[in-house]
Amino acid sequence: MKCKKITVLIAAILLVAFHAMAQSPEQMAASAAKLYNAKQYTESITLYEKIITSGYESFGLYYNLGNAYFRNNEIPQAVLYYEKALKIEPNNEDVKHNIELINSRLTDKVEQVPELFYKNWWKQLVNLMDINTLAVVNILLLTSALLLIALYIAVSNLIVRKVSFWTGTFLLLLFFIGVLAASQRNHYQSDQHEAIIFTPTVNIKSSPDENSKDIFVLHEGTKVKLLDVVAEWQEIRISNGSVGWIKALDIRKI
Repeated sequence: MKCKKITVLIAAILLVAFHAMAQSPEQMAASAAKLYNAKQYTESITLYEKIITSGYESFGLYYNLGNAYFRNNEIPQAVLYYEKALKIEPNNEDVKHNIELINSRLTDKVEQVPELFYKNWWKQLVNLMDINTLAVVNILLLTSALLLIALYIAVSNLIVRKVSFWTGTFLLLLFFIGVLAASQRNHYQSDQHEAIIFTPTVNIKSSPDENSKDIFVLHEGTKVKLLDVVAEWQEIRISNGSVGWIKALDIRKI
């Protein structure tokens, strides 16, 4: 009888475990959204983090997790996931607004160095479309260019040949620009070249040495660019151009 009870108990545990594993990411995300709407932010965060840990990522996951952390008053985590969402959709106004709102509440008010006009122009071009849309556009440009070049070779009419040649050449040029933009966009989206400070207050050092000079102080939630790495030290640059060293444990990469 005792053995039978143990068997039933094990079966029940396995059934619950199987049910939990059988939940799709969409179902888990829906459950997390319900918890968020019920103001159970900690539980919502746990579910969203579980989805991401299992290998899924999307703008919606990062954005909703950022919202949950923000509502739970966990500011560095909120900034981190808003920035992750922004990497996927750089032109999304909602996430931009939320980042500006959080930045207004951060301790560090770092003035940003103006970007050179051509760098700003190129960044806007790269962020004009998401990576999938950019891939489709590039395929269409290449196909159209090849068809026009084939038309140039096939016909004898001088006007048609001129129009097809120069239009095809122009589309081919646009294709190469599109490939370069897609490559840079993919590099930006996949590489971790920025981070958020997670330590409440941290002294930035002049060199990767605990005994080196403190050159400035940063606080949690501040975004930094990642430069060089030496052992457990990370060289960083903030938006005003200042450079220094911080322990890698004090930051989390975007």
